[in-house]
Amino acid sequence: MSFIEDQLVTFKDMFEEAIRASKSDGLKAKTSIIRSSKPINLIHEAVKHELTLQGVKASHLHPPKGKSSPELKIAGFLKQKKQDVCVTPNCDRVPKVAGTIDWGPLKYKKLEDPLGTSYTEKTLVINVRSQLSSVAKNRDTLFERTFAEALNLHMRYPQMVLGEVYLIPLYEYDEKAMKHKRADKRIRFKKKPIKIQEYLSFFHGINNRANDTDDLYKYERCALLIVDFRPDHPVLYTTERLVAEELLDEKFAKDLSALSFNNFAKDILTVYENRFDIRNLTT
Repeated sequence: MSFIEDQLVTFKDMFEEAIRASKSDGLKAKTSIIRSSKPINLIHEAVKHELTLQGVKASHLHPPKGKSSPELKIAGFLKQKKQDVCVTPNCDRVPKVAGTIDWGPLKYKKLEDPLGTSYTEKTLVINVRSQLSSVAKNRDTLFERTFAEALNLHMRYPQMVLGEVYLIPLYEYDEKAMKHKRADKRIRFKKKPIKIQEYLSFFHGINNRANDTDDLYKYERCALLIVDFRPDHPVLYTTERLVAEELLDEKFAKDLSALSFNNFAKDILTVYENRFDIRNLTT
């Protein structure tokens, strides 16, 4: 198995075991394990793994490989927020210039900016998210937050290279089953697959921001992980398999291929290299 596939096996085992192990309500256990960020941190590690395979120096990763903290906090136009995975530039090549946030709605708080504009703008930022159940119910919230995150950062740092990795289940977990008294009855899946094309349409629409004058709400590269968690070994679906199983119309295949995780790290680093000096991240 590839590294990401191995991480997905652990993701499934960790998530489902937490639900089964609950002495009362598996749904509450589900909420707890999600809030702990332990499952999604496995996907963070897959992102870091792919970046280092493409030449990123591990010492530039925040949090470091194998760690979930400390996360780098970056101040955008509207808010200051911890980012999931960052690759910071070599300080000898791009020095930090500490100061105070004196822009936008944050200026009245007089918050410290320990990094400075140039250093922050040359930091590669990737956020990682997932939704395993109530997928349709939370769709609009996801879209709004994802849209706003890129806007918040690009309004302040128009050249910043941003990535988004999003994991969705092909068949979502059934939350009603999680409440069952018997632990062996708590893991069930909805009978119908999710509406893939709704997510494809959204992420394709915010993918591939070409340059610093392009739409600020776009990401330089998005990746959409569509996973079937029903088997013991989860299946990370390829575009070809989705089309072959008639889960995706062939006319959308090219759009989904552009969101492939397999080429995510290579693609986003190519954008960085076209915009900045790649040695910022590799030396």
